[in-house]
Amino acid sequence: MAVPIIAPKTTKKISTVLLDFDPENPRLMEDGTKNPSEEHIIGALAETADLSEVVESIAANGYFDIEPLIVQRVKDRFRVLEGNRRLAAIRLIQKPALAKTLGISVPDISQEVLESIKAVTVYAVENAAQARDYIGFKHVNGPHRWDALAKARFAAAWYRKERKSGLTLEKIAQRLGDRHDTVVRLVNGVFVLDQAEEKKVYDLEDRYPGRKFAFSHLYTALTRPGYREFLGLPEEWRDLDPTPNPVPAAKLESLQKFLIWLYGSKSDDIAPVITSQNPHIKQLGAVLQNARARSIMMMRNNLQEAYAQVESKESRFESSLINAKQESENALSQISGYDPSDLTLLEIGEELQKTSDALYSTMSSMAEKSGKPKAKK
Repeated sequence: MAVPIIAPKTTKKISTVLLDFDPENPRLMEDGTKNPSEEHIIGALAETADLSEVVESIAANGYFDIEPLIVQRVKDRFRVLEGNRRLAAIRLIQKPALAKTLGISVPDISQEVLESIKAVTVYAVENAAQARDYIGFKHVNGPHRWDALAKARFAAAWYRKERKSGLTLEKIAQRLGDRHDTVVRLVNGVFVLDQAEEKKVYDLEDRYPGRKFAFSHLYTALTRPGYREFLGLPEEWRDLDPTPNPVPAAKLESLQKFLIWLYGSKSDDIAPVITSQNPHIKQLGAVLQNARARSIMMMRNNLQEAYAQVESKESRFESSLINAKQESENALSQISGYDPSDLTLLEIGEELQKTSDALYSTMSSMAEKSGKPKAKK
């Protein structure tokens, strides 16, 4: 039986076999995969959108056909602009072999449930622009929020398509219900990342394995002057509405280095030097503003060594002292694991005591000479 084609901007039930995922869905673009397969899309959604709870809900109660999927007609099929998570759950129920391949558990499905997902209600629009306001608000500040990268991809795509017709990021932020400066930071980050991929200086799929892509590292770094200077971005850049390809051609090599420091390289077996936003983003930014520290960073790829060139002696001493105290306390908490017959460890403990006594004695003497009272024992 032929499925009737619905007119644009109408609501009607259609067969789920006619539905396709939106390959430009912001949730699917994190790993940089081009033209993803249905299997890849469902796998990506499973990692970011917790499909299991949707699958289990449909399996237990059938499909609640309350909120229409928003679709765009593409030839004789329909691309789902809003509702890809629900479509993924439907596909997993319809294709048990695919669910097994992806390692996703699907409960036993009754015939009644299968009937409930044969056809679903959709709302058809003529183009993606007609759905942007609703989709953007729902996922930026509404009940089903995207992560920062998905939000940034959505705002950047919208801005790219309509900025020449006068649409500003301030207007986009208002329509999304978000702060203008937040949207600017996010789109700036996407434009820098897109430029790196378009100019083939960095590929997100080549990032060092074992870590989730931390987009916040990128857009946070770009708010700091050290990074902007390193990439040849003028000081006023962060306050202007973004433009694509913001990094000058002469600085593309610096852009590559910057992204490898942030995310590493699988092909070259280089681990990222930024493993946490605090304090590494701040430290690397300070390194890039110091010529000697920057040279060490470029040559040796060692953030601690490079940062030692800009960190004050006072700060290094304080950090070392606090770390020594914490490590000593940690060793004491594990004292039950000490073997009394191991005299080598006892000697190390004795050396530690001597070092500790010498350290305290020197600090006490320096404090006395400076007129400061000794610390109470």
